[in-house]
Amino acid sequence: LRHGRDPLNFHQTQDVAVIGSGPAGCATAIALRRQGISCVCIIDAADCHGQGVGETLPPDTRGELEELGLWDKFVSDGHEPCLGSCSSWGSDWLGYNDFLFSPYGRGWHLDRHQFNSFLQSSAASLGILLLRAKMVGSTFTHLKDFHLCVKEASGEHSTLNARFVVDATGSRSAFARQMGTKPRFLDRLTFLYGFFDASSSSSSSQLTMLEAVESGWWYAAPVPKRRLVVAFATDPDVVRCDALFREDKWFTSLLRTRHIAARLDGCRLLSRTLSVQVAPSFLLDRVAGPRWLAVGDAAASYDPLSSQGIHKAIATGLKAAKTLAAAIASGTGIDPDYEASIVADFEDFRNNRNYFYKLETRWADSPFWRRRHQRTELQ
Repeated sequence: LRHGRDPLNFHQTQDVAVIGSGPAGCATAIALRRQGISCVCIIDAADCHGQGVGETLPPDTRGELEELGLWDKFVSDGHEPCLGSCSSWGSDWLGYNDFLFSPYGRGWHLDRHQFNSFLQSSAASLGILLLRAKMVGSTFTHLKDFHLCVKEASGEHSTLNARFVVDATGSRSAFARQMGTKPRFLDRLTFLYGFFDASSSSSSSQLTMLEAVESGWWYAAPVPKRRLVVAFATDPDVVRCDALFREDKWFTSLLRTRHIAARLDGCRLLSRTLSVQVAPSFLLDRVAGPRWLAVGDAAASYDPLSSQGIHKAIATGLKAAKTLAAAIASGTGIDPDYEASIVADFEDFRNNRNYFYKLETRWADSPFWRRRHQRTELQ
C-alpha cells in the first residue's frame, strides 16, 4: 500500500472517505470502486491490525466475497478450515452443529491480521487510496461537503474534503458520535482471552467450542501457528469480584470447565497473553445522516455468541456501497432504506440472541443468566 501525502491529492474532493480499514471499511470501498466510483479513499488509523479473538468466517460469506471479486484470492490464502461448532448449552453434554450439509461448504478459522492485509491490498489493487492518519475533527460545509481534519503519521495536520463519509471505526462509532448519535445498548459483555500453544495438543479438532457455566460462557477456537484461543464472556462485576483480570485466577476458573478444560490436554498457556476486550451489543439511534452512514460494528454491534461479526461487516459494506453509489448518481442524500435494513437485521439478531440465552436454564438464579433472561430490549 502507498502511504502518506503522495498518493492523495488533498485539494481533490473525494466522492467517499471511509474512516477505518477493517473488513467493513474495505468491503465498502472495494464495492464502491467496482461500481465505478473512482474517488474513494480509506483513512486508516492503524488500530485494527492486532490479533483477533479466534474469529470464524461462516460458509455463506462466500457469496459476499464473490460479489466483491475476492473469492478465488481468499481461498488461495490458505486459512485454516472450520468444520462447524460444538456446545454445551442448556445441557451438560456437547451438541454438534457441523457444516457438512451447508451448500457453501466449510467455514474458516481466520488469521485476522492476514485477512485484514488481504482486504487492504485488494483495495489498493483497485486504485483505492489509503491514508495512514487519524481523523481528529470534521465540519459540514455550505457546499454540502465534509472537511475532515486528519493527523498524519508524521504528526502533521491536514484537511481532506469528501462528499460522503463512511464510519467504519468499529464499536467506537467515532464519526457517528461526532454527528450526535448515541448507542442504545442491549448488553455489555466483557471478554477475557488468552492463547495456548497447541502444537502438542491431543486433539486435532477443527470445531469451535462453546461451554456455558454459572457466571458466563467459555469459547475456544484454533488460530494460526498451532495455537488455541480461549475466551470467557461474563459481566464486569464478575471480573472484578473474582479478579479474573489476573492470569492465575482466569486459568483456575478455566480448569473448572468440563469440556474446554479437556480440549486443552497437551496445550500450554502462553504467559502474559491474557487480554480484556469489551464486547457490547448495541444499535445506534441513527446509523445514517444526509451525507454519511455507519457500517459494520460502527452501526450495530452483535453479541459474539452470534459469530456474525466479520460476515456482518462485509454484508453491510456491500449494502452501504449500493446506497452511496445511488446517492452519488442521483445527487441526493442517503436512502432511508439503508437504515431500515440495519435496524431490521439488528431486530433479527436480538430475537435470536434472546432465544439462545433463554435456552440455558441450569443457573436461572445466577446474576449473569438472570440478566440475559430479563434484559431483552434496547436501553
